Amino acid sequence: MAISEMKEKNFEMLTGNDAVAEAVILAKPDVIAAYPITPATAIVMTLNRAVATGRLKAEFINVESEHSSMAAVMGASVTGGRTFTATAAHGLLYMAENVFWAGYGRLPIVMAVVNRAIAPGWTIWVDHQDSMAMRDAGWGQIYVKNNQEAYDSIIMAYKIAENHDVYFPFMVCLDGFVLSHVATKVELVSEELVDKFLPKFDPLVALHPSHPQAFGTLIPPDEFVALRRDLQESMQRSKEVIKRVTKEWAELTGRDYGGLVEVNGPKEGELAIIATSTLAEEAEVAAEELTLQGIKTSVLRIRVFRPFPKEDLLEYMKNFEKVIVIDRAVSFGHAGPIYLEVAAAAKDHDLDIPIYHTVMGLGGTDVNYEDIVIRIKKVLKNEFKGEF
Repeated sequence: MAISEMKEKNFEMLTGNDAVAEAVILAKPDVIAAYPITPATAIVMTLNRAVATGRLKAEFINVESEHSSMAAVMGASVTGGRTFTATAAHGLLYMAENVFWAGYGRLPIVMAVVNRAIAPGWTIWVDHQDSMAMRDAGWGQIYVKNNQEAYDSIIMAYKIAENHDVYFPFMVCLDGFVLSHVATKVELVSEELVDKFLPKFDPLVALHPSHPQAFGTLIPPDEFVALRRDLQESMQRSKEVIKRVTKEWAELTGRDYGGLVEVNGPKEGELAIIATSTLAEEAEVAAEELTLQGIKTSVLRIRVFRPFPKEDLLEYMKNFEKVIVIDRAVSFGHAGPIYLEVAAAAKDHDLDIPIYHTVMGLGGTDVNYEDIVIRIKKVLKNEFKGEF
């Protein structure tokens, strides 16, 4: 379906949470399980209401904890159901055991993670410490920069996760309050469009009482390694699937997020800023300001952090004189997790350009484009000491 064949566009003012919920409704999950936690609660409240009113035909399970919510969707997924849950911060940490079980168990669950900083000290504001702590759990990770992308990414995440060449879970991460509770214009798509784009879930394995099987049973070391190797290979294959699905969505809607990495600005220049989520969108304005000041700057926004888009980043990075990475999380005792991955990729492929790094926005600290410009100049001049 070409853009010209679409019906008249339908715009609504939606918070990020409402955008996620509306996209989930269009994806038609069979089972939703959730436990409320700020700032993700509104997502599951909207879905609960949709089920209660008959707008969405699904089973909504009110559970007693986040650990149970992931357990419930795992059970539904392994029996062949499309599933959804949402959480944030300490809720994600509470379900951590089952997050790893779902990832290593290859269950194509989709979960919204509304990013929120981790206590102590106690806070409800955004940084990325929660989802970054789960980066090795076998889940795909998509980080969105606005409410429109949150809406679109939920739908795309199902098509990617359920692809038989991929078949592992995905979390769609959106910044708490900055996106989750702020209403912006979102273009909605029709149920008919999503039905054509997203096929019905075709499970690779579906447990059933008539054919008993074991899931996650005891295995010897060689079989264990084979399973991990298969997950790693699937992660690598998923990169092309993500690009293909993103392109297909762009052809349907006119919204192209660039696959794994979105480039904003010239594809060559003096400085490339690497960042993700809303910091990357703010960095776009900072790049324009730096360019006006004589430093030709572009932004390489990491949209998909898992699988890590090493090849795409290196292809872009080689056309810049220097790079600065801005993280919103810290791998304590070292540096920001995105910087560590970028630096390692450059080293492995003998990309010999200066790569600077800094951390901004921890605990919800407000960061605007002027802050980014000031920080970048200080870092480049070696006038900023420490990571944050």
